[in-house]
Amino acid sequence: MLVTKPTVTKTVVKGTILIFIFSLFLDFYKVFDFILFLVIVYSLLFLYIIWKRMHTYEFDESEIIIKTPFSKKKIMYSTIDDAFFSIGFLAKRFHCGSIYLILKDKKVEIIRDVPNPEEVFEILKKKVI
Repeated sequence: MLVTKPTVTKTVVKGTILIFIFSLFLDFYKVFDFILFLVIVYSLLFLYIIWKRMHTYEFDESEIIIKTPFSKKKIMYSTIDDAFFSIGFLAKRFHCGSIYLILKDKKVEIIRDVPNPEEVFEILKKKVI
């Protein structure tokens, strides 16, 4: 059984880039205002990171279990019609990516920010075929 959690380093970098871009367009007359802005925004980013780390993906022998703070979803390998993975520009730098599962009922489940998505996808492909 393979158990994995989303990586958050890419999230921190993306958040920092966005904060930098937005900071360029804001007028801060006092240093305190800017520091307060950073504290609030990084607090929200930290909460999002905690939320993201609470997700767990378990690749069992017969199913994938996606655990979130408020739900638990089981996806049988027999219900997967197709799958592929995607690695973006930043994700490539941080060795993570997302795996998309197309189910037979035409729904799509996304397993986000998986470390080493090529390896996880190969494990998934062996079990689906």
